[in-house]
Amino acid sequence: MDVVNFDALIAQERKILASQVDLDRDYFILGHFDNRRRDFKATDYPIYAISARDLLAPAINNKDRQFVNANTSTSTTSLVYIDLPGITLTTTELDPILLGAAGNYQLQFSCDYSLSDATTSVQFIVNINGADIAASAISEGLSAGVYRTNLIWQAAPLLAGIIIKIRFKVTPGNPGSNVSVYNRTLMIDGVNNLTVV
Repeated sequence: MDVVNFDALIAQERKILASQVDLDRDYFILGHFDNRRRDFKATDYPIYAISARDLLAPAINNKDRQFVNANTSTSTTSLVYIDLPGITLTTTELDPILLGAAGNYQLQFSCDYSLSDATTSVQFIVNINGADIAASAISEGLSAGVYRTNLIWQAAPLLAGIIIKIRFKVTPGNPGSNVSVYNRTLMIDGVNNLTVV
C-alpha cells in the first residue's frame, strides 16, 4: 500500500534520533517518480525502500581523520632520511558507495626532541607513498634544552591505501652527533575532494 500517514507517526511519537539509525538494518521510505500508466494508479510517486547505508554512508564516511602517536624515545645519527619508528598511517576510502574517491588532505606532525650538541640540527620530512615532501609550514620552540616542532603539509589528491610516514635525519656538528625524539604525533585529516566544506 503506497500510503504513509506521517501526521499519525509524529502524533504517536514514532520518531528516532539520527544516532539510532542502523546503517545495515534500517531503511527509509522514498517516493520514487514513476509516470507509467497502470490500472488503479493512485500516484506518480509510488513508495519504495532505500537502505540507510546507501543514503547516509556517503555523508558519514566522506572524511578520513586518523592519528598515531608514540612516546618511547628514539635516536639516530643517520645522515640520510630514515623512517621515524611508529609514525605511519594509511589513507582510507572516502566514498564507500562508488569507491576510488580522491581526497584533499592536511597532515600535521609534532614532536619533542633534543640534540647532542649546539652545532647539530635535525630535519623532519613527510613521505607519501615513497616520495619525500618538505613541510609547507614549520614552527619551533625551545624549553629547557628540549625543542618542540610542529609541521604541516597540504596534500591532494590522495586515494585510499596511500602510506604516509615521517622520516628524519641529522646534520651533525661533530662526528657522532645525534638527535633524540620523544613524544611524537602524526595526524591526517582528509575529505573527499568533491565535498564542499
